[in-house]
Amino acid sequence: MESRVQFLSSAQNAYLKMLKSLQSKKGRRDNGLFLVEGSRLVQEVCAPWQMDALVMTEMYYELNEDWKKLVQAYPQAKVLVVPEELFKSIADTQHPQGILAAVRMKEFGLEVLVEKENPFLILLEDLQDPGNGGTILRTADAAGADGILCSKGTVDFYSPKTVRASMGSIFHLPVVQADDFEQAMTWLQSRGVRILAAHLQGSKPHFEADFTGGCGIMIGNEGNGLSDKAADAADERVRIPQPGRAESLNASVAAGILIYEALRQRTGGNEKC
Repeated sequence: MESRVQFLSSAQNAYLKMLKSLQSKKGRRDNGLFLVEGSRLVQEVCAPWQMDALVMTEMYYELNEDWKKLVQAYPQAKVLVVPEELFKSIADTQHPQGILAAVRMKEFGLEVLVEKENPFLILLEDLQDPGNGGTILRTADAAGADGILCSKGTVDFYSPKTVRASMGSIFHLPVVQADDFEQAMTWLQSRGVRILAAHLQGSKPHFEADFTGGCGIMIGNEGNGLSDKAADAADERVRIPQPGRAESLNASVAAGILIYEALRQRTGGNEKC
């Protein structure tokens, strides 16, 4: 195990420069890798995801033992130990914990969303905030959803901020990006998925809508909501009652309300189902 550890100290090292480039979307796409930071999140990486490298500071390497299990679990991964300042230049966080992993990105096709009978899906059109994206992913995972479909203009789910906000749920739930969002919706509908759009002009409150059977909850952009084209393609528009004076709800909060109403209906109130 120790024989696999490489001690690197040069900022000019080609692999370390590549890792630094993963902070950008272009760097991630060019290399097919993304960063996972922090001990807890690194330990969330699980098969079939592939770890390309495990990177630690010298202090983390000396004071911790948890990295050894990861090395055993991913025998092909590089194990790199670097000085703290060099580690900070690779990490995305202001106060990094001293360990991160470079993980191979996965691209999922639409078919993965309908593998189960009566799938429960989340659809996102042009959602922009990484925190909202990761939070919705985490909430969907917690509620037992089967996957997420997002438009081309939606936040990059492999960005460091989105990965952190997901708290590891990026490894549990497939996220499918569609070049043609409305066409992908039509494809899902042809396979029995009923799409309900969260909309201020919804025909009924969310607690009167039917989320049983194959269904997809659609959430729009934080500032503009859903486009008319996407809303018109949905099977039904539903609204979350807002008797107060706030103009709208945060996108991830709205998603959470609808996701858990769907869970309530789909389990008959028995969350162990």
